[in-house]
Amino acid sequence: MSMNDFVQTLSDEQRAALLKALTGDDFKPEVESRWQHEEPISEAVDGDFTMHKDNQPRLGTDKRRLPVKARENKFVDDTSEHSDVTTPNVKVTPRNRKPPVMKQVVCHVCGKKKKVNAELLYGEYYRCDRCIG
Repeated sequence: MSMNDFVQTLSDEQRAALLKALTGDDFKPEVESRWQHEEPISEAVDGDFTMHKDNQPRLGTDKRRLPVKARENKFVDDTSEHSDVTTPNVKVTPRNRKPPVMKQVVCHVCGKKKKVNAELLYGEYYRCDRCIG
């Protein structure tokens, strides 16, 4: 159940009590409460959706292109940011990963020999990086 559905199930007195508890102000319901509408209220539109372009350029969109130039970095690190964050002193996790198994392969296009990670090999024929593209 969404919040809108929940609020719609409340009576006017219950809504007033809820709003008073949330905001601290007294709520006086209008003659026609907006909670009672099923569809959102919209203003009538005349149906003219054409775009009228003006001759003045918008901000930042001048007709010429300008090259991008590097400027001086004016940032000064005064160590005020993240000064309350400290790295906890904990035992370092040991790295127990096995080294990768390398396999000697021959490129079937140029014939070069190369050692490649065995997990990356698949298929019957191998092509070196130079012969791929």
